[in-house]
Amino acid sequence: MKLTYGNQTIDLFDEKYFPDGAPEKAVVSLSGGCDSSSLVYLIGTNFPNTQIYPFHMKDEDGTIDTERAIDVHKFLQDTFPTVNDLEIFTVRTTDPEWQKKAEEAMASPKGKIMVNGKEQSMWRTKNGCSKALQNRNARSVMSVKHGVPSTVAMTCNPPIEVQKERGFYDVAERKRDPGDTGANIMDNIPAGGQTYAPYLRVDKKFVAGVFKEHNLMDTLLPKTKSCAWSTTLETCGKCFWCNEKEWAFEDEKNNSL
Repeated sequence: MKLTYGNQTIDLFDEKYFPDGAPEKAVVSLSGGCDSSSLVYLIGTNFPNTQIYPFHMKDEDGTIDTERAIDVHKFLQDTFPTVNDLEIFTVRTTDPEWQKKAEEAMASPKGKIMVNGKEQSMWRTKNGCSKALQNRNARSVMSVKHGVPSTVAMTCNPPIEVQKERGFYDVAERKRDPGDTGANIMDNIPAGGQTYAPYLRVDKKFVAGVFKEHNLMDTLLPKTKSCAWSTTLETCGKCFWCNEKEWAFEDEKNNSL
């Protein structure tokens, strides 16, 4: 189904990846941020016969995201009867074993991607890599358990010129930059199962459009948290996620004044 928001279009559960039509079940990674929240909302709205199985990775080094995910999940479950209970996995970014795996992954050729013809590290930091590997493991478990891809709401970055102009280019993950990174909308997970990323070719302006057009700016949006560095509900205003969200929602907020 083609859906357009923020002057961008995705084809959710399109026949290229789902030749038999929309799946009976959708496993969705629910971070507590606005991207994954909007994706669950779109599935619940447009595919009322699809049972949604959300899961979340609770980082012991920063649990505020989990509090947000629980609040977001309650809102979505109250809105859609197809949203099942939230399954929570525990991860720890600083776990020595995963830190070692992160070092190995970042040093491996498999940890490199091409961004507009230039080789880049897939992850910006070792901590980021550690968390990403643990998240990937949880996605594998859920995909195998339910026999469907784990759906993630990763968007592409804002345009390069926007990142540089606003001063957050250096804190962005290069794997999400616009252009040919080699990332696939449907991809195999090494440990088993698949990942489906329908937002991969659109940026957060698409997400902002979902919140605006479905009148979620004063209901669902305040329950979400996108800041990566703050350990409270206050935003740091410096991390990539704060800057990206400000850029994405500035038009929607201005238009609502």
